[in-house]
Amino acid sequence: MGFSQDKPVEVPKILVKIPLGETVSFKKATIKFLKVVEDSRCPADVNCIWEGQAIVWVAVTETGKEMKQVELLYGKRINKSIFSSEGYSLKGMSLSPYPPSANIGKMDYVLLVSEEGN
Repeated sequence: MGFSQDKPVEVPKILVKIPLGETVSFKKATIKFLKVVEDSRCPADVNCIWEGQAIVWVAVTETGKEMKQVELLYGKRINKSIFSSEGYSLKGMSLSPYPPSANIGKMDYVLLVSEEGN
């Protein structure tokens, strides 16, 4: 007995959480979550005129090469690309937690990174 598939199977993305200050090694590069430069995103429970933005810095070291700093943007302008090489990429999908309306002091930021390709 045999079965055939009409649609190709979609390979799931691998998502990795990187806490602020931590380093994670991937297949072709290592990422260190350096700093949240700005987080002026509008809190979820508030109506804002401007949606705000978050700016994040990460250090990327490709295997056998020098480290470079990459700036990620979340808001009206978006840049999620961390690393790309020959069909392989790393993207900063989101920054959490989302800011609350009440000031809770220092937040424990986590960057969610997707790994795609070979």
